[in-house]
This record gives sequence, structure tokens and C-alpha cells, in this order.
Amino acid sequence: MLLFPWWLKGMLQTKMALPSAVLRPYVWAYGMTVGRLSSEPLRIPLPARPKQLLTFSFADSYRLLCPGSHETHPTPRVTVVGPQTHAQAGLSAFGIIDNFTIHFQPAGFHLLFGIPMTELTDAAYDAYAVIGARLSRMEHELACAPSFEERVRVVERCLIGMTDSQASFDPIAFVANRLFRRHGLQGVSAMAADLDLSPRQFERRFLAQVGIPPKLYARIIRFNAALDNKLRLPNTPWSRVANEHDYYDQMHLVRDCREFTGESPDRFLARLAPLPAFHTFYATKPVRTD
Repeated sequence: MLLFPWWLKGMLQTKMALPSAVLRPYVWAYGMTVGRLSSEPLRIPLPARPKQLLTFSFADSYRLLCPGSHETHPTPRVTVVGPQTHAQAGLSAFGIIDNFTIHFQPAGFHLLFGIPMTELTDAAYDAYAVIGARLSRMEHELACAPSFEERVRVVERCLIGMTDSQASFDPIAFVANRLFRRHGLQGVSAMAADLDLSPRQFERRFLAQVGIPPKLYARIIRFNAALDNKLRLPNTPWSRVANEHDYYDQMHLVRDCREFTGESPDRFLARLAPLPAFHTFYATKPVRTD
């Protein structure tokens, strides 16, 4: 069942919704992108980014761009994407798009599915190979759901059932979620001290649940927060964006941008600006568009 009118051509629309209170420690947001692209494929650049995603494709799947060539490979019908520490070649979108995505909190995927996140860092896999057959019912019910709101209800029922079998919420996850909310602006020593752990103990446990060492993860969050700020308020000077996100100066932000995207801020932003339906990939502030 395709969730957009037949006349919606040449454009994509994205809706977002926040999770219920019980799932907020595990899920950052839900998103759905639908529409029809009848001209050239859209090329979606992918910088380093902190979020873990679970994406269901119910029409044409995104295609993965191959580095250094124009070749592409289809992505799985249901894809799990781990946190990324560097820029990837990107995605190509074409045809009929009907995707539903769960954006997880920093340790949310690990807590719900028990997967060591280091196995997913800088990677994307067929979700059935990672999670297993329990995805089947969720995928089927999502495919049959008649609206975005019903899809959210389907996913919430499934995920809440998984939380029932979990032990107490891990304090490492609490600190990681707080780091994300604060846009990466907290030191590793302070976070370790909050949990009465040595920095080495904290880093080891953080890495297992989040997939990236905490210092690097904080830098990636901060960069994505700065990028999100610029996308939402494009007339804001880069110097002000840098200052608001606690960079030493604008050149500090430029260096992080080159490390995490391979390009200068203005050049990378120019590639993102025509793709508003995909800005949620980089968003770090809660949104609600449903």
C-alpha cells in the first residue's frame, strides 16, 4: 500500500513524529519519506553522523553509490545503519519512494536488540541478518498500515513489547542520550565521573553500546548539530554557527567539516540544500511534522 496520492510527482515529502514517553530512552524519532521522482535520480551525500537507523522500503529502494564511479547497488528492503565516523559515497533515490525509518537514540538500538554496536559502526546491513525473523511481523504490519500515524502505532507496539523483556535502563545509555541532547558539549572525564567510572572503564562500556569512542562521538554530534542549525537557518553566518556550537573559531568548524564530509562547509551545504526531504538524516533537534 503506497501512502501518497497518485498525482504527487517530481517531489518527496517527509513526516516526522516523536516517540511515546516510554520509548524516548530508546528512540529519537520516526520518519516517513514518500513521493515519486520522475526525472534524474537524487544523490544524497552522507557525512559522518551519530544516529543509528532502521529503514523499511515499501517501493523502490535507495541505491548505494560506489566510491569513484557512477555504479550503484540496491540497498536491502529493510536496512540497519550504524553510526558513521566518516563520509560515505552516498545514496541515490529514484522512482517511487515509500520509506519508514526509526531513528534511535545513541544506545537505543543496542538496548533493544542486544547487538554490540562496534559491529555496526561505519556499516549498513540487511536488517534480517542482524535482528532476525522477529522483524517479519513488524515489516508486514507496516506495509499494511494505511497512514503514517498508524505506522507509528505499529512500531510502538512492537518496540514496547521488546522493552518489557529488558533489564533496567543502563546508565551509560542515559549519559549517551544526554550527550546527544547537549549537542556533544560534555567532556569524557565529566561523563565518567557522573557514573563513578574511570575514563577507561567508561570508554569501554560506551563503545560497546554506542559503537564510537565518546570523544569522537561528541565531535560528530557537535558537527551534525552545527549542520542542522545551518540547514534550518541558512542565512546564519558560519562564524555564528561555529560560536553557538562551541568551536574555537570558524576554521575549527571548517576542519571538522572537511574531516567528516571531505568538503568545505559551503560546498557540502550546496549539495544538501536541494534535498529538504533528507535533512532529517542530519537533524539533532526533536521535530514533529505529523
